[in-house]
Amino acid sequence: MKKVVLLIVVGVMCAQAALASEYAAFTSDLVKPYGYFKQALSLTSKKEDIEKAKTAVASLIESWGTFSAKYATDVPKPFIKLPDFSSRIKRPVEVGRKAAEFLKNGDVKQAHMVLEEIRYLMWDLRVKSSVVSLSDKANNFHEVMEIVLDRSEHAKDGGGMLAVEERFGPWLAVAWEELALAPASETSAPGFPVLLQDGRTSVAALRAALRSGDRAAVKQQGNAVKNAYKKVFFMD
Repeated sequence: MKKVVLLIVVGVMCAQAALASEYAAFTSDLVKPYGYFKQALSLTSKKEDIEKAKTAVASLIESWGTFSAKYATDVPKPFIKLPDFSSRIKRPVEVGRKAAEFLKNGDVKQAHMVLEEIRYLMWDLRVKSSVVSLSDKANNFHEVMEIVLDRSEHAKDGGGMLAVEERFGPWLAVAWEELALAPASETSAPGFPVLLQDGRTSVAALRAALRSGDRAAVKQQGNAVKNAYKKVFFMD
């Protein structure tokens, strides 16, 4: 009896896998809605872009609605074992609506914070399914970058900046180098090696500025690191 039950379970799992969509098609279809998400996230970084942000968020809601309707019932193979995939892939539509409401009320900062959920939602889905992607390696770099820039800004003196470098500088450098370990299908873009080297140079310059205790140089090189990150983040 146990063998029969086991065979039935295996048969159901095989049937699900056979009916599941291909991950390549999913990632291809994700480009458009995720692109609107990236635009909306960028445009909610400052209040001056609020009208453009409203347009981007509206496009995000519409595009992600079409995208999630398709894949909620046609789960991509890597995510087939996630019991909550269907509900979670629809979640960005609700996030977009919340962001739209904040923008309607003029609260750009809160809209930006709300939108960040989409980044972590997709990251979590891929990590739980052992999917390696350039997006998530960039997300990992973003985490340590925010720590370094925030702590550098609040460092009281040269000693404080040196402490930031000693504690987080190596992590920052390693996180950037890990971008090169993303799948070749994502790192084979003609401009990627140049972006990688530019970021490597910027990270090294920021670390040197932190060691020197030169606050103006730290600010300048911190902006260069952010720009290097943004170029990777906005890669399709």
